[in-house]
Amino acid sequence: MVHVTREAKPPHMDATFLPTFPPTLGYPLLFGILLVAGMLGGEGARRLGLPRVIGYVLVGFAIAPIASAMDMSPLLDHTRIFVDIALGLVLFDLGRRMDLAWMKRDWTLAAKGVAEAFITFGLVLGTLLLLDFPMLQSAIAASIAMATSPAVVLLAVQDQRAEGQVTERALNLTALNSLIASILVTMFLASAHYEAGLEPETIVLHPLYLFLGSLLMGGVLASFGRLLARQIDRAPDLHFALIVGLVVGAVGLAQSLKLSVILCLLAFGLFSRNDEGKHDLLTVDLGRGSRLFYIVLFVITGASLPLTSFEAAGWAAFAFIAARAAGKFIGVFAFAMLGGLRMRQATALGATLLPMSALALLLAHDVSQIYPQFAQQLGTVVLAGVIVMEFAGPLAMQWGLKFAGEAEPDAPAVQSAPTPPPAAPTSTGAPAAH
Repeated sequence: MVHVTREAKPPHMDATFLPTFPPTLGYPLLFGILLVAGMLGGEGARRLGLPRVIGYVLVGFAIAPIASAMDMSPLLDHTRIFVDIALGLVLFDLGRRMDLAWMKRDWTLAAKGVAEAFITFGLVLGTLLLLDFPMLQSAIAASIAMATSPAVVLLAVQDQRAEGQVTERALNLTALNSLIASILVTMFLASAHYEAGLEPETIVLHPLYLFLGSLLMGGVLASFGRLLARQIDRAPDLHFALIVGLVVGAVGLAQSLKLSVILCLLAFGLFSRNDEGKHDLLTVDLGRGSRLFYIVLFVITGASLPLTSFEAAGWAAFAFIAARAAGKFIGVFAFAMLGGLRMRQATALGATLLPMSALALLLAHDVSQIYPQFAQQLGTVVLAGVIVMEFAGPLAMQWGLKFAGEAEPDAPAVQSAPTPPPAAPTSTGAPAAH
C-alpha cells in the first residue's frame, strides 16, 4: 500500500491583535485632542489681542462637525464627565472666594448681588412674556440668565493678573448670582413636575432633595477636607492634590446620588472658605493646575452649541441678551454710590458680569432632560444667547478689567503663589488687594 503524504497547510493567521478600522476614539485620546487643539486656539486668540476663551470656543465650533461625523453628537453627553470635573473645579474655586464676612461688613455688596440677579430675572421674564412665551418656561430661562459664567470670570482674572475693588466684587457677585440661579432653577423644577402631571410627593420632594441634599453634601465635604488637611503637612502641593481629589470625588458622588453638581461644589467651596478663620485647608492656586480642564470645558461648550439655534430663536435671542445686560448694569448702578464705587468702577463691574457660558449651557441642558417642552420652545433662545455671549462676554470682561485699571496684560508671567487669608478691610469694605 502506497501512503501519499499531503503537504501541511500553514495555519491561518490570527489578526485579532490589530486595531479595528476605523479605530475607536477612546476618552483619553479624545481628551488629549480637545486639550491640545484648544490650547493652540487659545494662543492664537491671545496673539490677536483677544481673550484665550474665544480661541477655545472657536476650536469647539470647528470640532463639532467632526464629532457629528464620528457619531459623537451631542458631544456634551459623551464627554459630560470632563465638563462636570472642569466646572466642579471652577465652582469650588469660585465658592471659596465668596467672602461672607465682607458681605456682613458691607451690606451693599450682598444687596448689589441680589439686586442685579433679580432685576435681571425680572427684565428677562417680562421680555419673554411680551414675546408670548409660556410663563413657566420664561421663568426658567430668566433664572438661567441670572448666572454669570464663573469659568470666564476666573480665567480672565488669572490671564490678566487682575486685582482690586472691581475684581474682588466681580468674583463675589458671580458666586452669588450663580448660587441664586441654581436654587431658582431647582425650585422651578417643582412646577415643571406639576405641569407634567407627576405625583405630589415627587413635585415637592425632588427639588427639596436636590437643594438640601446638595448643600448638606457640600458642608460635609468641607468638614471632611479640613479633617484630612490636619493630618498632612501644610504644603501647597499636598493641599492642591487633596483639594483636586476631593473635588473630583465630589463630582462623582453628586452624580451617584443624583444631586446637583453645581450646588454641591459651590457649597463645598463656600464652606471651605468661610471656616471661622481656622484655614485648615490652604488657599492654594487651582488656576494653573486645573487649566487643562478649563480648556476642555470651553472646547466642549463650543462644540455643543448648535448654530441652528439662531434660525429658530430669531430676534428673541437678542431681546433676551439685551434684557439680561440691562438687568446687570441697573442692579450694579442701584447700589454703586452706597457701596463707595465711582461711576467708572460701576460701569466696569457691570461689564464683568455679562459673560454667560458653560454654567448656563449645563443648566439649560439638565432642565431640558427633565422638562422637554423647555428645549422645544425656549431652549433655543437660551442657547442662541449663550453663543453670542461666548464671544461678547469675554470681550466685555477683558474691557471691564482694563477700564477699571486692574488688569496687567503686559506683565511677565510669574508662578502664582498661594493666596493668603483676606486682609483687613479697606475704607470701602473690600479686602485689600494682595
